[in-house]
Amino acid sequence: FWTMHYFHFYRSLINLKSAQKSFTRVLSQNDLIPVEIKGYKRVWNSIENIKFKDNDEEINGIFLNLQKDENASVNGVIIKITKSEFEILKLREKNYSQIKIKSTDILDYKLDEDLIAFMTTNGEKIAKKEDENCFIPSLYIDILTDAFVNYSEDFISKYKKSLEDLPFPKKEGPYSFSDPIQNKIAREGLKK
Repeated sequence: FWTMHYFHFYRSLINLKSAQKSFTRVLSQNDLIPVEIKGYKRVWNSIENIKFKDNDEEINGIFLNLQKDENASVNGVIIKITKSEFEILKLREKNYSQIKIKSTDILDYKLDEDLIAFMTTNGEKIAKKEDENCFIPSLYIDILTDAFVNYSEDFISKYKKSLEDLPFPKKEGPYSFSDPIQNKIAREGLKK
């Protein structure tokens, strides 16, 4: 039996406009509760197959991921979601596994239940530094940084550390996900 559960977003879903695309209910910034989680860090290694508008060739788009690290912490937001919202998010985050984060690992917010988060765990979908044909979409970074206006200076400064020393080159221009369902939910939204 599924009741509403808290989800941890640490990537583009910290951006209200981006998150709204995966929900039929109207979200407000208050639905996205800033938190910090111990035992994880944000890394650039999650591969999604994408195409840039100026080129029909499929490339490895590199996106943010979580990685276990007992000496680290990662900030993001939590939001309470329904079972049907979870099913839609699974389509958007199709190459990510669902992991459980203990409520005791939340450093600055008290919850009575554990969190769920998406994390790439499939080795075939984790990029290594020597991999070729891998690019970080600049527009993805824009989605992240556009969200900063809604967060505290402390949140922003911690998050910005994830945007330094990128392990792969950035690529400019509009892109789409190769999977049409994933693309519709992430890029176009549910209401179109």
